[in-house]
Amino acid sequence: MSRYETRAVEVHDFVRIWNLDEMRRRLRFMVANDMNALVLHEPGIVDKIVFPAQFLGGKSEGANLFELYEQIDAAIYNYALRENLNPFRRDYLTQLIAEAAEVGVAVYLEDKELWFKDFILKSHPEILTNGVFCPSKSFWWEQFLPAKYTELFIMLPQLAGVVTSFGTGESRLAISNMHNCECDRCKTLDPAEWHRNMVNGMYGPFHKAGKKLVIRDFIYQKEEQEQFAKALDKLPIDIVLSLKNTPHDFYPTFPDNPLIGKVGKREQWIEYDAHGQYFGWGETPSIMTEDLARRLDYGRKHNVSGFIMRTDWEGVQDTSCFDTPNLVNLYAAAIIGKNPEADRREIYSRWLIEEELVEDGISPQALKACIDWSMRLLEPTWSVVCGTVFVNGTVFSDNSAFHVNIRQPTWIAETHHSLKNWFSGAQDALGMQDKNAKKILDEKDEAVARSRALYDELAACNPGLKPRAYADLVRRFDFLRLYAEGFRLTTQVYIFSRLLEERGNKRPAFLKGLPRDLLEESVRQLKAYRARLRQSPFSRVYPANVLLGGERLDCFLKDADGKLKAHAR
Repeated sequence: MSRYETRAVEVHDFVRIWNLDEMRRRLRFMVANDMNALVLHEPGIVDKIVFPAQFLGGKSEGANLFELYEQIDAAIYNYALRENLNPFRRDYLTQLIAEAAEVGVAVYLEDKELWFKDFILKSHPEILTNGVFCPSKSFWWEQFLPAKYTELFIMLPQLAGVVTSFGTGESRLAISNMHNCECDRCKTLDPAEWHRNMVNGMYGPFHKAGKKLVIRDFIYQKEEQEQFAKALDKLPIDIVLSLKNTPHDFYPTFPDNPLIGKVGKREQWIEYDAHGQYFGWGETPSIMTEDLARRLDYGRKHNVSGFIMRTDWEGVQDTSCFDTPNLVNLYAAAIIGKNPEADRREIYSRWLIEEELVEDGISPQALKACIDWSMRLLEPTWSVVCGTVFVNGTVFSDNSAFHVNIRQPTWIAETHHSLKNWFSGAQDALGMQDKNAKKILDEKDEAVARSRALYDELAACNPGLKPRAYADLVRRFDFLRLYAEGFRLTTQVYIFSRLLEERGNKRPAFLKGLPRDLLEESVRQLKAYRARLRQSPFSRVYPANVLLGGERLDCFLKDADGKLKAHAR
Protein backbone atom coordinates (compact mmCIF):
# COMPACT_ATOMS: atom_id res chain seq x y z
CA MET A 1 0.00 0.00 0.00
CA SER A 2 1.38 3.43 -0.93
CA ARG A 3 -1.66 5.61 -0.31
CA TYR A 4 -3.07 6.14 3.18
CA GLU A 5 -6.82 5.56 2.99
CA THR A 6 -7.80 7.75 5.95
CA ARG A 7 -6.09 11.15 5.81
CA ALA A 8 -7.38 13.18 8.73
CA VAL A 9 -6.97 16.69 10.11
CA GLU A 10 -7.35 17.00 13.88
CA VAL A 11 -8.50 20.21 15.57
CA HIS A 12 -7.62 20.33 19.28
CA ASP A 13 -8.25 24.02 19.99
CA PHE A 14 -11.45 24.15 22.03
CA VAL A 15 -12.24 27.64 20.72
CA ARG A 16 -11.86 26.92 17.03
CA ILE A 17 -13.83 23.69 17.10
CA TRP A 18 -16.89 25.82 17.81
CA ASN A 19 -16.12 28.49 15.19
CA LEU A 20 -17.80 27.59 11.89
CA ASP A 21 -15.69 30.00 9.84
CA GLU A 22 -12.50 28.41 11.19
CA MET A 23 -13.80 24.94 10.49
CA ARG A 24 -14.75 25.91 6.93
CA ARG A 25 -11.18 27.17 6.50
CA ARG A 26 -9.94 23.70 7.39
CA LEU A 27 -12.46 22.05 5.12
CA ARG A 28 -11.28 24.19 2.22
CA PHE A 29 -7.72 23.01 2.83
CA MET A 30 -8.90 19.42 3.00
CA VAL A 31 -10.81 19.65 -0.25
CA ALA A 32 -7.85 21.28 -2.02
CA ASN A 33 -5.44 18.64 -0.70
CA ASP A 34 -7.66 15.55 -0.82
CA MET A 35 -7.87 14.85 2.90
CA ASN A 36 -11.00 12.97 3.90
CA ALA A 37 -11.56 13.00 7.67
CA LEU A 38 -11.93 15.76 10.27
CA VAL A 39 -11.35 14.95 13.96
CA LEU A 40 -12.72 17.32 16.62
CA HIS A 41 -10.72 16.72 19.79
CA GLU A 42 -11.96 18.11 23.08
CA PRO A 43 -12.10 16.18 26.35
CA GLY A 44 -15.76 16.06 27.34
CA ILE A 45 -17.04 16.97 23.87
CA VAL A 46 -19.48 14.05 23.78
CA ASP A 47 -20.85 15.19 27.15
CA LYS A 48 -21.52 18.59 25.61
CA ILE A 49 -24.02 16.87 23.31
CA VAL A 50 -25.57 13.91 25.15
CA PHE A 51 -27.29 13.96 28.55
CA PRO A 52 -27.75 10.84 28.95
CA ALA A 53 -31.49 10.97 29.51
CA GLN A 54 -31.83 7.74 31.47
CA PHE A 55 -29.88 9.25 34.36
CA LEU A 56 -32.30 12.16 34.55
CA GLY A 57 -35.43 10.08 34.78
CA GLY A 58 -36.01 9.44 31.07
CA LYS A 59 -34.90 6.82 28.56
CA SER A 60 -31.90 6.93 26.23
CA GLU A 61 -33.99 6.06 23.19
CA GLY A 62 -35.94 7.88 20.52
CA ALA A 63 -35.92 8.94 16.89
CA ASN A 64 -34.02 12.18 17.43
CA LEU A 65 -32.61 14.60 19.98
CA PHE A 66 -35.93 16.12 20.93
CA GLU A 67 -37.58 12.81 21.70
CA LEU A 68 -34.86 12.48 24.32
CA TYR A 69 -35.05 16.09 25.44
CA GLU A 70 -38.80 16.29 25.94
CA GLN A 71 -38.64 13.48 28.53
CA ILE A 72 -36.26 15.35 30.80
CA ASP A 73 -36.60 19.08 30.14
CA ALA A 74 -37.80 19.80 33.69
CA ALA A 75 -35.20 17.49 35.25
CA ILE A 76 -32.44 19.30 33.35
CA TYR A 77 -33.39 22.61 34.94
CA ASN A 78 -33.62 20.99 38.37
CA TYR A 79 -30.50 18.82 38.36
CA ALA A 80 -28.30 19.63 35.35
CA LEU A 81 -28.94 23.20 34.31
CA ARG A 82 -25.94 23.56 31.98
CA GLU A 83 -27.15 20.58 29.94
CA ASN A 84 -29.90 22.79 28.53
CA LEU A 85 -27.19 23.99 26.11
CA ASN A 86 -26.64 20.51 24.67
CA PRO A 87 -29.34 20.79 21.97
CA PHE A 88 -27.81 24.03 20.66
CA ARG A 89 -24.30 22.61 20.51
CA ARG A 90 -25.74 19.57 18.75
CA ASP A 91 -27.34 21.85 16.15
CA TYR A 92 -23.95 23.44 15.43
CA LEU A 93 -22.28 20.05 14.96
CA THR A 94 -25.15 18.88 12.76
CA GLN A 95 -24.46 21.82 10.44
CA LEU A 96 -20.69 21.22 10.40
CA ILE A 97 -21.06 17.48 9.78
CA ALA A 98 -23.51 18.12 6.92
CA GLU A 99 -21.18 20.62 5.24
CA ALA A 100 -18.28 18.21 5.60
CA ALA A 101 -20.31 15.35 4.14
CA GLU A 102 -21.13 17.46 1.08
CA VAL A 103 -17.40 17.59 0.22
CA GLY A 104 -16.62 13.99 1.10
CA VAL A 105 -15.15 14.57 4.57
CA ALA A 106 -16.10 12.25 7.44
CA VAL A 107 -16.30 13.84 10.90
CA TYR A 108 -15.19 12.15 14.11
CA LEU A 109 -15.35 13.36 17.69
CA GLU A 110 -12.29 12.68 19.85
CA ASP A 111 -12.78 12.33 23.58
CA LYS A 112 -11.13 10.88 26.65
CA GLU A 113 -13.03 8.39 28.78
CA LEU A 114 -14.26 8.19 31.39
CA TRP A 115 -15.85 11.62 31.19
CA PHE A 116 -19.19 12.41 32.79
CA LYS A 117 -21.34 15.00 34.56
CA ASP A 118 -21.89 14.75 38.28
CA PHE A 119 -25.69 14.66 38.05
CA ILE A 120 -25.44 10.90 37.51
CA LEU A 121 -24.82 10.67 41.26
CA LYS A 122 -28.51 11.41 41.83
CA SER A 123 -29.55 8.08 40.33
CA HIS A 124 -26.35 6.11 41.01
CA PRO A 125 -24.69 7.20 44.26
CA GLU A 126 -22.98 3.80 44.50
CA ILE A 127 -20.29 4.94 42.02
CA LEU A 128 -18.67 6.75 44.94
CA THR A 129 -16.48 4.73 47.27
CA ASN A 130 -15.39 6.55 50.42
CA GLY A 131 -16.23 9.83 48.70
CA VAL A 132 -14.17 9.07 45.56
CA PHE A 133 -15.40 8.05 42.10
CA CYS A 134 -14.61 4.37 41.61
CA PRO A 135 -13.46 3.36 38.09
CA SER A 136 -13.99 -0.36 38.69
CA LYS A 137 -17.77 -0.14 39.23
CA SER A 138 -19.56 -2.15 36.55
CA PHE A 139 -22.01 0.76 36.18
CA TRP A 140 -19.56 2.47 33.84
CA TRP A 141 -19.46 -0.26 31.18
CA GLU A 142 -22.84 -1.87 31.78
CA GLN A 143 -24.99 1.28 31.90
CA PHE A 144 -23.21 4.60 31.44
CA LEU A 145 -21.16 4.04 28.27
CA PRO A 146 -23.90 2.15 26.40
CA ALA A 147 -26.45 4.89 27.19
CA LYS A 148 -24.03 7.69 26.34
CA TYR A 149 -23.10 6.43 22.89
CA THR A 150 -26.57 5.22 22.02
CA GLU A 151 -27.71 8.82 22.55
CA LEU A 152 -24.81 10.25 20.57
CA PHE A 153 -25.80 8.44 17.38
CA ILE A 154 -29.45 9.37 17.87
CA MET A 155 -28.39 13.00 18.10
CA LEU A 156 -25.72 12.96 15.35
CA PRO A 157 -26.69 10.22 12.89
CA GLN A 158 -24.21 11.47 10.25
CA LEU A 159 -21.23 11.30 12.59
CA ALA A 160 -18.62 8.83 11.27
CA GLY A 161 -17.48 7.66 14.68
CA VAL A 162 -15.48 8.50 17.80
CA VAL A 163 -11.80 8.42 18.65
CA THR A 164 -11.18 7.86 22.34
CA SER A 165 -8.57 6.81 24.88
CA PHE A 166 -8.93 5.16 28.27
CA GLY A 167 -5.32 4.82 29.33
CA THR A 168 -4.47 8.43 30.13
CA GLY A 169 -4.95 10.08 33.49
CA GLU A 170 -6.18 13.15 31.59
CA SER A 171 -9.70 11.73 31.64
CA ARG A 172 -11.93 12.39 34.63
CA LEU A 173 -11.60 8.81 35.75
CA ALA A 174 -9.35 5.91 34.72
CA ILE A 175 -7.70 2.91 36.31
CA SER A 176 -4.38 4.73 35.77
CA ASN A 177 -5.42 7.99 37.45
CA MET A 178 -3.02 9.07 40.15
CA HIS A 179 -6.02 10.04 42.33
CA ASN A 180 -8.10 6.95 41.64
CA CYS A 181 -10.11 4.94 44.12
CA GLU A 182 -8.31 2.92 46.80
CA CYS A 183 -10.95 0.21 47.16
CA ASP A 184 -9.91 -3.46 47.11
CA ARG A 185 -11.47 -3.96 43.67
CA CYS A 186 -9.42 -1.13 42.13
CA LYS A 187 -6.24 -2.38 43.78
CA THR A 188 -6.63 -5.90 42.44
CA LEU A 189 -8.31 -5.29 39.06
CA ASP A 190 -6.13 -6.24 36.11
CA PRO A 191 -5.77 -3.03 34.01
CA ALA A 192 -6.12 -5.12 30.84
CA GLU A 193 -9.49 -6.36 32.10
CA TRP A 194 -10.53 -2.77 32.86
CA HIS A 195 -9.59 -1.66 29.34
CA ARG A 196 -11.58 -4.52 27.82
CA ASN A 197 -14.59 -3.67 29.98
CA MET A 198 -14.49 -0.02 28.89
CA VAL A 199 -14.12 -0.79 25.19
CA ASN A 200 -16.80 -3.47 25.22
CA GLY A 201 -19.13 -1.11 27.07
CA MET A 202 -18.78 1.41 24.24
CA TYR A 203 -18.76 -1.06 21.36
CA GLY A 204 -22.43 -2.12 21.27
CA PRO A 205 -23.89 1.25 20.17
CA PHE A 206 -21.16 1.65 17.53
CA HIS A 207 -21.77 -1.80 16.07
CA LYS A 208 -25.53 -1.27 16.02
CA ALA A 209 -25.25 2.17 14.37
CA GLY A 210 -22.53 1.10 11.91
CA LYS A 211 -20.05 3.67 13.25
CA LYS A 212 -16.29 3.43 13.71
CA LEU A 213 -14.91 3.06 17.21
CA VAL A 214 -11.27 4.18 17.20
CA ILE A 215 -9.26 3.47 20.35
CA ARG A 216 -6.06 5.38 21.04
CA ASP A 217 -3.03 4.14 22.95
CA PHE A 218 -2.39 7.50 24.64
CA ILE A 219 -0.48 6.01 27.58
CA TYR A 220 2.30 7.47 29.72
CA GLN A 221 4.32 4.43 30.79
CA LYS A 222 5.68 1.41 28.94
CA GLU A 223 4.10 -0.89 31.52
CA GLU A 224 0.69 0.69 30.88
CA GLN A 225 1.12 0.22 27.13
CA GLU A 226 1.89 -3.45 27.68
CA GLN A 227 -1.33 -3.76 29.71
CA PHE A 228 -3.22 -2.04 26.90
CA ALA A 229 -1.71 -4.41 24.31
CA LYS A 230 -2.75 -7.35 26.45
CA ALA A 231 -6.35 -6.11 26.32
CA LEU A 232 -6.39 -6.05 22.50
CA ASP A 233 -6.57 -9.80 21.99
CA LYS A 234 -10.20 -10.12 23.08
CA LEU A 235 -11.61 -6.96 21.50
CA PRO A 236 -13.84 -6.99 18.38
CA ILE A 237 -11.70 -6.99 15.23
CA ASP A 238 -13.54 -4.05 13.63
CA ILE A 239 -12.33 -1.64 16.33
CA VAL A 240 -9.64 0.61 14.84
CA LEU A 241 -6.44 1.41 16.78
CA SER A 242 -4.99 4.90 16.59
CA LEU A 243 -1.36 4.91 17.71
CA LYS A 244 0.78 7.97 18.26
CA ASN A 245 3.74 7.75 15.94
CA THR A 246 6.01 7.81 19.00
CA PRO A 247 5.22 6.31 22.40
CA HIS A 248 3.62 8.45 25.11
CA ASP A 249 3.38 11.71 23.17
CA PHE A 250 4.48 13.69 20.10
CA TYR A 251 8.24 13.78 20.69
CA PRO A 252 10.08 13.73 17.33
CA THR A 253 13.29 12.51 18.98
CA PHE A 254 11.62 9.34 20.33
CA PRO A 255 11.69 5.95 18.58
CA ASP A 256 8.71 4.65 16.62
CA ASN A 257 5.80 3.48 18.72
CA PRO A 258 6.51 -0.20 19.42
CA LEU A 259 2.83 -1.11 19.03
CA ILE A 260 2.72 -0.09 15.37
CA GLY A 261 2.43 -3.21 13.25
CA LYS A 262 1.93 -5.51 16.23
CA VAL A 263 -1.87 -5.58 16.43
CA GLY A 264 -2.64 -8.49 14.13
CA LYS A 265 -5.06 -7.82 11.29
CA ARG A 266 -6.75 -4.92 13.04
CA GLU A 267 -6.99 -1.60 11.17
CA GLN A 268 -4.35 0.88 12.38
CA TRP A 269 -4.03 4.64 12.16
CA ILE A 270 -1.09 6.73 13.33
CA GLU A 271 -1.16 10.22 14.84
CA TYR A 272 1.32 13.03 14.24
CA ASP A 273 1.64 16.60 15.50
CA ALA A 274 2.06 19.00 12.59
CA HIS A 275 1.74 22.03 14.88
CA GLY A 276 4.53 21.66 17.44
CA GLN A 277 3.48 21.27 21.08
CA TYR A 278 7.03 20.14 21.82
CA PHE A 279 8.84 22.04 19.08
CA GLY A 280 7.88 25.68 19.27
CA TRP A 281 4.17 25.93 18.33
CA GLY A 282 5.08 27.33 14.91
CA GLU A 283 6.17 30.61 16.48
CA THR A 284 9.50 29.49 15.17
CA PRO A 285 9.23 27.42 12.01
CA SER A 286 10.01 23.76 12.62
CA ILE A 287 9.60 21.93 9.35
CA MET A 288 9.24 18.18 9.79
CA THR A 289 9.13 16.94 6.18
CA GLU A 290 12.04 14.53 6.59
CA ASP A 291 10.68 13.09 9.84
CA LEU A 292 7.15 12.93 8.42
CA ALA A 293 8.31 11.06 5.35
CA ARG A 294 10.19 8.55 7.47
CA ARG A 295 7.31 8.02 9.94
CA LEU A 296 4.76 7.61 7.15
CA ASP A 297 7.04 5.17 5.38
CA TYR A 298 7.41 3.21 8.62
CA GLY A 299 3.62 3.10 8.89
CA ARG A 300 3.23 1.82 5.35
CA LYS A 301 5.71 -0.96 6.03
CA HIS A 302 3.74 -1.94 9.13
CA ASN A 303 0.27 -2.07 7.54
CA VAL A 304 -1.00 1.30 8.79
CA SER A 305 -3.93 2.52 6.67
CA GLY A 306 -4.68 5.96 8.09
CA PHE A 307 -3.21 8.99 9.81
CA ILE A 308 -4.46 11.87 11.94
CA MET A 309 -2.50 15.12 11.71
CA ARG A 310 -2.96 17.35 14.75
CA THR A 311 -2.93 21.01 13.77
CA ASP A 312 -3.03 22.76 17.15
CA TRP A 313 -2.85 22.09 20.88
CA GLU A 314 -5.42 22.52 23.63
CA GLY A 315 -2.97 24.37 25.90
CA VAL A 316 -2.50 27.34 23.55
CA GLN A 317 -5.71 28.82 22.24
CA ASP A 318 -6.23 30.72 19.00
CA THR A 319 -3.19 29.52 17.12
CA SER A 320 -2.53 26.55 14.85
CA CYS A 321 -0.30 25.45 12.02
CA PHE A 322 -2.82 27.17 9.74
CA ASP A 323 -1.46 30.46 11.11
CA THR A 324 2.26 29.64 10.85
CA PRO A 325 4.87 28.29 8.42
CA ASN A 326 4.38 24.90 10.09
CA LEU A 327 1.47 24.54 7.70
CA VAL A 328 4.19 23.13 5.43
CA ASN A 329 4.04 20.05 7.68
CA LEU A 330 0.36 19.55 6.88
CA TYR A 331 0.99 19.99 3.15
CA ALA A 332 3.75 17.39 3.49
CA ALA A 333 1.39 14.94 5.17
CA ALA A 334 -1.30 15.44 2.53
CA ILE A 335 1.13 14.97 -0.35
CA ILE A 336 3.39 12.23 1.02
CA GLY A 337 0.36 10.45 2.50
CA LYS A 338 -0.86 9.86 -1.05
CA ASN A 339 2.45 9.53 -2.84
CA PRO A 340 5.62 8.58 -0.95
CA GLU A 341 7.69 9.36 -4.04
CA ALA A 342 6.48 12.97 -4.25
CA ASP A 343 9.18 15.57 -4.86
CA ARG A 344 9.82 17.81 -1.84
CA ARG A 345 9.47 20.82 -4.15
CA GLU A 346 5.80 19.97 -4.65
CA ILE A 347 5.20 20.56 -0.95
CA TYR A 348 6.77 24.00 -0.99
CA SER A 349 5.28 25.11 -4.29
CA ARG A 350 1.78 24.13 -3.19
CA TRP A 351 2.25 25.93 0.14
CA LEU A 352 3.52 29.11 -1.50
CA ILE A 353 0.86 29.19 -4.22
CA GLU A 354 -2.23 27.95 -2.37
CA GLU A 355 -1.55 30.20 0.61
CA GLU A 356 -0.98 33.14 -1.78
CA LEU A 357 2.41 33.95 -0.28
CA VAL A 358 4.20 34.90 -3.51
CA GLU A 359 3.82 38.15 -5.40
CA ASP A 360 0.95 38.31 -7.88
CA GLY A 361 2.18 37.73 -11.41
CA ILE A 362 5.51 36.35 -10.26
CA SER A 363 7.66 35.13 -13.15
CA PRO A 364 8.44 31.42 -13.52
CA GLN A 365 12.11 32.11 -12.84
CA ALA A 366 11.32 34.06 -9.68
CA LEU A 367 8.87 31.37 -8.50
CA LYS A 368 11.56 28.71 -8.90
CA ALA A 369 14.02 30.86 -6.96
CA CYS A 370 11.40 31.42 -4.24
CA ILE A 371 10.74 27.68 -3.89
CA ASP A 372 14.47 26.91 -3.71
CA TRP A 373 15.03 29.71 -1.16
CA SER A 374 12.13 28.52 1.02
CA MET A 375 13.42 24.96 1.06
CA ARG A 376 16.97 26.04 1.82
CA LEU A 377 15.87 28.09 4.84
CA LEU A 378 12.96 26.09 6.20
CA GLU A 379 14.21 22.51 5.86
CA PRO A 380 16.98 22.97 8.50
CA THR A 381 14.69 24.54 11.09
CA TRP A 382 13.72 21.30 12.85
CA SER A 383 17.34 20.43 13.59
CA VAL A 384 17.88 23.92 15.05
CA VAL A 385 14.72 23.74 17.15
CA CYS A 386 15.68 20.23 18.25
CA GLY A 387 19.05 21.53 19.44
CA THR A 388 17.23 24.33 21.24
CA VAL A 389 14.49 22.57 23.22
CA PHE A 390 15.69 18.94 23.42
CA VAL A 391 18.82 17.65 25.16
CA ASN A 392 20.40 14.45 23.85
CA GLY A 393 16.98 13.56 22.48
CA THR A 394 15.23 14.00 25.84
CA VAL A 395 12.26 16.32 26.28
CA PHE A 396 13.90 19.23 28.07
CA SER A 397 11.35 22.04 27.85
CA ASP A 398 7.98 22.52 29.51
CA ASN A 399 5.80 22.05 26.41
CA SER A 400 8.32 24.21 24.49
CA ALA A 401 8.47 26.87 27.25
CA PHE A 402 11.24 27.73 29.71
CA HIS A 403 11.61 25.96 33.04
CA VAL A 404 10.50 27.47 36.34
CA ASN A 405 13.36 26.08 38.43
CA ILE A 406 16.59 24.15 38.02
CA ARG A 407 15.21 20.75 39.10
CA GLN A 408 12.29 20.81 36.63
CA PRO A 409 14.29 19.74 33.52
CA THR A 410 15.45 16.53 35.21
CA TRP A 411 11.91 15.61 36.26
CA ILE A 412 10.53 16.38 32.79
CA ALA A 413 13.24 14.49 30.91
CA GLU A 414 13.62 11.46 33.16
CA THR A 415 10.18 10.99 34.73
CA HIS A 416 7.26 12.78 33.11
CA HIS A 417 8.39 12.53 29.46
CA SER A 418 10.95 9.80 29.95
CA LEU A 419 12.88 8.73 26.86
CA LYS A 420 14.76 6.08 28.83
CA ASN A 421 11.40 4.40 29.54
CA TRP A 422 11.29 3.58 25.80
CA PHE A 423 14.94 3.64 24.69
CA SER A 424 17.70 1.98 26.69
CA GLY A 425 20.34 4.19 25.09
CA ALA A 426 18.93 7.20 26.94
CA GLN A 427 19.68 5.89 30.43
CA ASP A 428 22.44 8.44 30.93
CA ALA A 429 21.33 11.20 28.57
CA LEU A 430 21.52 13.81 31.35
CA GLY A 431 24.61 12.42 33.03
CA MET A 432 27.23 14.94 34.17
CA GLN A 433 30.27 13.05 32.88
CA ASP A 434 32.70 15.37 31.13
CA LYS A 435 31.95 14.09 27.64
CA ASN A 436 28.18 14.26 28.04
CA ALA A 437 28.04 17.62 29.80
CA LYS A 438 30.25 19.12 27.08
CA LYS A 439 28.04 17.58 24.39
CA ILE A 440 24.95 19.25 25.90
CA LEU A 441 26.63 22.67 26.08
CA ASP A 442 27.95 22.33 22.52
CA GLU A 443 24.47 21.35 21.30
CA LYS A 444 23.09 24.67 22.60
CA ASP A 445 25.97 26.71 21.19
CA GLU A 446 25.43 25.14 17.77
CA ALA A 447 21.68 25.86 17.86
CA VAL A 448 22.34 29.53 18.59
CA ALA A 449 24.96 29.80 15.82
CA ARG A 450 22.71 28.11 13.25
CA SER A 451 19.68 30.20 14.21
CA ARG A 452 21.70 33.36 13.64
CA ALA A 453 23.03 32.12 10.31
CA LEU A 454 19.54 31.28 9.08
CA TYR A 455 18.25 34.69 10.12
CA ASP A 456 21.09 36.48 8.38
CA GLU A 457 20.48 34.61 5.12
CA LEU A 458 16.73 35.21 5.26
CA ALA A 459 17.08 38.91 6.11
CA ALA A 460 19.50 39.45 3.22
CA CYS A 461 16.83 39.42 0.51
CA ASN A 462 13.21 38.73 -0.37
CA PRO A 463 13.13 36.41 -3.39
CA GLY A 464 9.51 37.12 -4.32
CA LEU A 465 7.23 36.75 -1.33
CA LYS A 466 4.52 39.29 -0.68
CA PRO A 467 5.82 41.90 1.79
CA ARG A 468 3.52 40.73 4.58
CA ALA A 469 4.56 37.07 4.15
CA TYR A 470 8.24 37.99 4.05
CA ALA A 471 7.95 40.20 7.14
CA ASP A 472 6.26 37.34 8.98
CA LEU A 473 9.13 34.97 8.20
CA VAL A 474 11.71 37.58 9.25
CA ARG A 475 9.89 37.98 12.57
CA ARG A 476 9.76 34.22 13.17
CA PHE A 477 13.43 33.66 12.40
CA ASP A 478 14.28 36.61 14.65
CA PHE A 479 12.23 34.91 17.35
CA LEU A 480 14.21 31.69 16.81
CA ARG A 481 17.48 33.55 17.51
CA LEU A 482 16.14 34.88 20.79
CA TYR A 483 14.51 31.57 21.71
CA ALA A 484 17.70 29.55 21.12
CA GLU A 485 19.73 32.03 23.14
CA GLY A 486 17.36 31.73 26.10
CA PHE A 487 17.56 27.95 26.17
CA ARG A 488 21.33 28.06 25.87
CA LEU A 489 21.51 30.24 28.98
CA THR A 490 19.01 28.25 31.04
CA THR A 491 20.79 25.02 30.04
CA GLN A 492 24.14 26.47 31.08
CA VAL A 493 22.70 27.37 34.47
CA TYR A 494 21.30 23.85 34.75
CA ILE A 495 24.60 22.16 33.82
CA PHE A 496 26.85 24.32 36.00
CA SER A 497 24.46 24.00 38.94
CA ARG A 498 24.39 20.20 38.66
CA LEU A 499 28.17 20.02 38.31
CA LEU A 500 28.51 22.10 41.44
CA GLU A 501 25.99 19.98 43.35
CA GLU A 502 27.29 16.59 42.22
CA ARG A 503 31.02 17.13 41.83
CA GLY A 504 31.83 20.14 43.96
CA ASN A 505 33.61 23.30 42.86
CA LYS A 506 36.34 21.52 40.98
CA ARG A 507 37.12 22.42 37.39
CA PRO A 508 36.33 19.60 34.94
CA ALA A 509 38.90 19.24 32.15
CA PHE A 510 36.47 20.46 29.46
CA LEU A 511 35.69 23.77 31.22
CA LYS A 512 37.79 26.92 31.35
CA GLY A 513 36.63 27.90 34.83
CA LEU A 514 35.23 26.64 38.11
CA PRO A 515 31.56 25.54 38.09
CA ARG A 516 30.52 28.18 40.62
CA ASP A 517 32.17 31.00 38.65
CA LEU A 518 30.60 29.76 35.42
CA LEU A 519 27.21 29.46 37.13
CA GLU A 520 27.50 33.00 38.42
CA GLU A 521 28.41 34.31 34.96
CA SER A 522 25.54 32.40 33.30
CA VAL A 523 23.08 33.78 35.84
CA ARG A 524 24.37 37.28 35.13
CA GLN A 525 23.90 36.77 31.39
CA LEU A 526 20.44 35.28 31.91
CA LYS A 527 19.42 38.32 33.95
CA ALA A 528 20.63 40.58 31.14
CA TYR A 529 18.66 38.42 28.69
CA ARG A 530 15.58 38.72 30.90
CA ALA A 531 15.96 42.53 30.86
CA ARG A 532 16.14 42.50 27.05
CA LEU A 533 12.97 40.43 26.89
CA ARG A 534 11.09 43.16 28.78
CA GLN A 535 11.95 45.56 25.96
CA SER A 536 11.40 43.10 23.13
CA PRO A 537 8.30 43.40 20.94
CA PHE A 538 7.85 39.64 21.46
CA SER A 539 6.96 40.33 25.08
CA ARG A 540 3.71 41.91 23.86
CA VAL A 541 2.71 39.33 21.22
CA TYR A 542 0.75 36.19 22.11
CA PRO A 543 1.78 33.37 22.09
CA ALA A 544 5.45 34.33 21.54
CA ASN A 545 5.39 35.96 24.97
CA VAL A 546 4.32 32.62 26.48
CA LEU A 547 7.27 30.76 24.97
CA LEU A 548 9.67 33.48 26.10
CA GLY A 549 7.90 33.52 29.51
CA GLY A 550 9.48 36.29 31.54
CA GLU A 551 7.65 35.24 34.70
CA ARG A 552 8.97 31.71 34.26
CA LEU A 553 12.51 33.10 34.00
CA ASP A 554 11.95 35.19 37.14
CA CYS A 555 11.22 31.97 39.04
CA PHE A 556 14.14 30.18 37.42
CA LEU A 557 16.53 33.02 38.30
CA LYS A 558 15.29 33.12 41.89
CA ASP A 559 16.16 29.44 42.20
CA ALA A 560 19.55 30.03 40.55
CA ASP A 561 20.35 32.84 42.99
CA GLY A 562 19.51 30.45 45.81
CA LYS A 563 21.98 27.93 44.42
CA LEU A 564 24.72 30.57 44.34
CA LYS A 565 24.04 31.56 47.93
CA ALA A 566 24.08 27.93 49.01
CA HIS A 567 27.54 27.58 47.45
CA ALA A 568 28.99 30.92 48.52
CA ARG A 569 32.74 31.30 48.24
